[in-house]
Amino acid sequence: MTPDHDQASRLLEDIRSYFGYAEDQLEFVWSDTDGIQEVALFTYNPRHTHRFLFHRASGSTKEQALQTLLEYTQHHKDRELSYTIQWRVSGETELHTSYFSAGNILLALDKFFAGRDPHTVQVYSVTLNPVS
Repeated sequence: MTPDHDQASRLLEDIRSYFGYAEDQLEFVWSDTDGIQEVALFTYNPRHTHRFLFHRASGSTKEQALQTLLEYTQHHKDRELSYTIQWRVSGETELHTSYFSAGNILLALDKFFAGRDPHTVQVYSVTLNPVS
């Protein structure tokens, strides 16, 4: 293993340990655009069997992108607002509730819809949660 690979593995483990989820409940999706590494972290909720974007981070290396993601993970509650989104899958009756941290309502909806066909779900409400 190279030092960069060791650092990336350590950062991935630090991010995973923050959530305390099973490994199959977190998905890291990588992209490379003009030498910029981007990682999107999706969380999977087994109750309603859907995944949602937690956050995207980028850097000139994978390690830098992961470090930025880890810092966001550790401090997002201090910097962002909390939103509740109630929704259901089109054609089904069960109403689901999901929670998102985002800078504003549009960013919360972006996280909700990331990677999904918007025609497959119906959003019923988006609520800004009280600040405690």
